[in-house]
Amino acid sequence: MAGKPRKKAAKKVKPSGPAPVAVLWGLDPSFGEAAGKKGDAIREVLKSIDVRPRTAAVERLGDAAGAFAGLVGYRPAFTDYAGPAPECEFVLLCNLTNAQVEGFMAGCREAGCVVGSKAVLTKHNKDWPLARLIAAVNAEHAQMA
Repeated sequence: MAGKPRKKAAKKVKPSGPAPVAVLWGLDPSFGEAAGKKGDAIREVLKSIDVRPRTAAVERLGDAAGAFAGLVGYRPAFTDYAGPAPECEFVLLCNLTNAQVEGFMAGCREAGCVVGSKAVLTKHNKDWPLARLIAAVNAEHAQMA
């Protein structure tokens, strides 16, 4: 039949995955004025590389790192975290490209807001509670110093 031309089927677009997020701990005014200023500078660096900052609340330190990253299948813990709160600064970079990680590192150096303890979300640490991940990274830093 020579009738109306058929419309092309719309292409299905695969989701690109979870958005890039940086989880911040110890970088807000509740940890002191200096921590608040450093946190503000880090948030500006993250904004410049299109990464959303997310401040971790103490009651959420028991949540898996994958939950903070927005990974499929990860949810907040059923109960609030009741352990000791880490007394340090920490940044967890989740779902970033290599270029974004390098941009973050360079931007922090330029802005003078380098954080000692930082990590990248991996398949090995995505199941760890955030408090455990912070403690492990800090212990690693202490061994290297």
